[in-house]
Parts: sequence; structure tokens; C-alpha cells
Amino acid sequence: MMKKVLPLFLLLATVAVSPRQAQGQTPLKFKEGDRVEFDALETGDPTKAKWVKATVTKITVVKLSSTQSQTTYQVTLDPLPGRLPRVFDVSQRLAEQGPTYSGDPSRTIGYLRPLAGGGAAPRIESDKLRVDENDTVLADRELLDCKNLKAGPARNGPPPPADLAKKLIRCLFETPSSPGQDGATTVDILEFAPGAPHRWNRREDLSAGATIDTMVYPFRVKFNQKTFYRQHNEAHLNVERIFTCYVAVDQWYCGQAQSLKEGDGKMIPVKR
Repeated sequence: MMKKVLPLFLLLATVAVSPRQAQGQTPLKFKEGDRVEFDALETGDPTKAKWVKATVTKITVVKLSSTQSQTTYQVTLDPLPGRLPRVFDVSQRLAEQGPTYSGDPSRTIGYLRPLAGGGAAPRIESDKLRVDENDTVLADRELLDCKNLKAGPARNGPPPPADLAKKLIRCLFETPSSPGQDGATTVDILEFAPGAPHRWNRREDLSAGATIDTMVYPFRVKFNQKTFYRQHNEAHLNVERIFTCYVAVDQWYCGQAQSLKEGDGKMIPVKR
């Protein structure tokens, strides 16, 4: 009987093993959770390195053969305020020893070095990815049914009901993701203050369904807006704008009139 020979690509297939298993073969200088400094330019040159604070967040050891393995450090840089953290994968050799400079070994440094004083890693806010059976990205709460929101019948004169005005303003931005896509957006109103009403002014107000007798009701609104994607979410906090509401023919309409404050932007990583 002929001896069965495995194909070469199966013999070379990689098998992940734990860092603890591989330490007997190649000792690791760092472990998960270690606070380090990372050469963000990946120069390996002490005269050019740009050191930034980071954390070793994952160690992957892949077994190449019975005697060889490959170790990779995953390093997460401390994020700037409101920005996503940057993540780098660095091989053990480059992380601990750096690249090789022919004839001048003194120029060689690893991309990682222990952070003096250590300390705890910064808390990085994250959201959980939510999708439906069609892989459509969902918001973190139920959205307004803006398509079926009844804005009338209405007549010119009295102010709009506050609850209706809030919903009409939210529906200017609040929307679900398209089927199979991302981009769902929520709007949460924090403050809602009515202003002094005025009659229609053609130099400031625009509408095809209003007349010079139309009463316009302004509102100063502070709100949070958040958009949901697969890899990260984007939030704009404490946005302040002026909206105006009026009756266009026989229905209430609200539109943006003035931006007072753009708010604080924030990007949030998404985990599956």
C-alpha cells in the first residue's frame, strides 16, 4: 500500500497557538495589557523615532512548523480626544529588535519599549454592532416613524403642539439605514425653547406654501445626533440650532434657520 502524502500547502498551513505555549521557543518581551511606547513612524532609528503611548492589546502566535512560529503584537495607541484609536500589528522581531541596518547595529531599536511609570490604559468607549436579518445596521434605539408622521391638518395662526414640533425637527435628520447598508441616524433633543413668533418675511423665510400672513414660530434646540456604521459610530453632542415651524398650505413644516453651535464631534469604535 502506498503511503499517503499530504499536499505541501497543508503541511505549511498555520495553526494558532497561545503565547504561553510559544514562550519556550521564543521568549516574549511584552505581554497583553502592558503599557508601552510605540515608534509611530516605525523607523527603528533612535534619532528619528516618534514615541507615543500605547497598550499591547493582543498577541498572536502562529505555528509555521514543528520548530518554527511567528509572533505578532497588536498595539493600540492612546486615542486623541474624540478620535478613533489607531491599531498596529507588529512582528515580534521588529517590535523587540527593529530592522537591520547593515554595518551600523547601534542604529537599530525595536518599535516598542516599556512605558516609564506604566499606569492604566485609557478607557476607550465602544458600541456594539446591531444588525437585522438582512445585515442592515440598526441604531441603538427605536427610530421615529417619520414616513407616517401626521403633520396636519393644520391652519395658520396658533403655534404647533410642542411634541409635534420636536418630532418634525427630529425627522429632518433621524433616518434608518437603507436595506443591507449602514448610516442609521438618531436625534435626541436635550433642550427646546420657543422664541417670539413673527409674520412671514420673504427675505428670511422660504416656502412655496406660505403667504405674508403666515405665522412663523422659531425654536432654539439643543440636541445630540448619532450615526451608526459598521466599523465606527459618529456622534455630535450638544449641537444648537434655530428651527422655524409654520403651516405650509394645510400641514406643519419645520426647517433649519440658523446654526448656533456645531457641538462636539466624537468617533466611537464598534465591536461585533
